[in-house]
Amino acid sequence: MDAVNYIGIAFWLIVLIFIFFTFHNIRVRRLKRIVAGEKGFYWPGFLLSGLLIVIAFAGLWLASYATFFRNVDLTDKQEISLSYKYKPLVMSSINGRFYDVKVENGNGKQPTQYYTYWVDGARYQISSNNATIVSGAHPMNVSAGNYPWKHDELAKQEKKTERTFVATMTATYKSNFMNGLGIRAGRKATTFSMIRVPNSSVIYIKKDNSK
Repeated sequence: MDAVNYIGIAFWLIVLIFIFFTFHNIRVRRLKRIVAGEKGFYWPGFLLSGLLIVIAFAGLWLASYATFFRNVDLTDKQEISLSYKYKPLVMSSINGRFYDVKVENGNGKQPTQYYTYWVDGARYQISSNNATIVSGAHPMNVSAGNYPWKHDELAKQEKKTERTFVATMTATYKSNFMNGLGIRAGRKATTFSMIRVPNSSVIYIKKDNSK
């Protein structure tokens, strides 16, 4: 684990300890007033309790935001480092014909598809949540266009593989204070693959009850 992530771990511990201290302190002060027979409204105690609760929940909000809810721009070079891999696709035989990629519809409420492809003798399967298929003359589609690709390198792969490759982009959180506060430094932010094929004839779409 990246050492800067200990900032986030320490901050979470401080927040949780402070929350426990806040409610414990409120309870102890209330019991003391009951024991002392002081039943009236006590403004200083009320204001102190309110201040402690505000600080506790502000700390909890900041810790939760940094860890779970902070969205990072993939083009922000201060926050994210990007790496790319390119591999040529290998055709596979399905029902007597050769294809570059197989598409299967997933089950469930979400319209997820699963793409199966072969590279270097290995079989890979990825969902449409993290991948897209690009076919035809244009080397990009709407889904892939949302990510920061190296277009010069994609153009080289287009010529080198005759539009038959998979490009995978991986974004990793850099080692800095905010990523450390969110316990994210050194961890993978996201990955996305663009499966490039020359045309739809090399895409096998599996239908229901088909092999």
